[in-house]
Amino acid sequence: MNSKTASFSQLKKVALGTAAIIGICALVFSGITQVAKASLVNQTNTIPTAYSTTGSHSEQHAIPEGYAKASYQVKLSEFSGRPGDKDMSMEEAAELGAQNLWRFFKVNLDGKTIEMSYTANSSFNPRAEWMGIIFNGEVPSYSFLVDAVTGEYRAVGQSKYWSGDINVGMDQTLIKNHRQYAALARAAAEKFQLVSGKIVAADYYGQGYTYFKQSVNPDITMTVKSDSGQEARITFSRYNQELLGVEYDPWVKDAKVYEAQMEKEMREKAPEVRDSTGIPSLIEITK
Repeated sequence: MNSKTASFSQLKKVALGTAAIIGICALVFSGITQVAKASLVNQTNTIPTAYSTTGSHSEQHAIPEGYAKASYQVKLSEFSGRPGDKDMSMEEAAELGAQNLWRFFKVNLDGKTIEMSYTANSSFNPRAEWMGIIFNGEVPSYSFLVDAVTGEYRAVGQSKYWSGDINVGMDQTLIKNHRQYAALARAAAEKFQLVSGKIVAADYYGQGYTYFKQSVNPDITMTVKSDSGQEARITFSRYNQELLGVEYDPWVKDAKVYEAQMEKEMREKAPEVRDSTGIPSLIEITK
């Protein structure tokens, strides 16, 4: 049995991709999302949240070109929390999500059902959110998050799965050589105006994969940064370079807080081991 160690900094680069931070608001791109949220309903304390009264989401919520409201149904998930007086209705949130799905993926929702789930702001979830999921049969295919108070977009994504001999493991070469995906991320950020100001960086964030039954889709996430300080995380398929999802600046900022908490807990709880040079490492990985 061979063994190797991973330092915390390297493990963080490897592990803290979209899969590792699924707990913060979990969107998004898998069928386990609602189960995860359901386990938290009534288990967190609601806390007051200060929303900025300045600024406008009119540009973000401009009707996307070519969009026409589809004949879709909206239903409340059995796992949903109960919205408050200040929260928008699930129908309003569903329509915002439908528009954003069209904006990114040209999704035609005629005859589809948008399953909505509300989560109040809490110590776990810093913003009250409406989450919508659209199933194609039993497959969770599209999803979105909007701020339940302001309607601000927080995340949007699609899930596609491929069968066959597809490698979903970590591609170590992409950690340093990710120019192709950096270019794709910059192009997407510019096309969809994901950050304000001039784009100054498109950095590697992490790798992961999604799966449904026997089908998979390996992915890579890039972080786009602007000179205004805004960031967006953009996920692409490593299988065919297709855009899979976007996490907006407010979501990214909240995710960073959660990641810092998770990092602290990992440091406190994980057994420390040392590599061959004597440098402390987070955890020993054997295979």
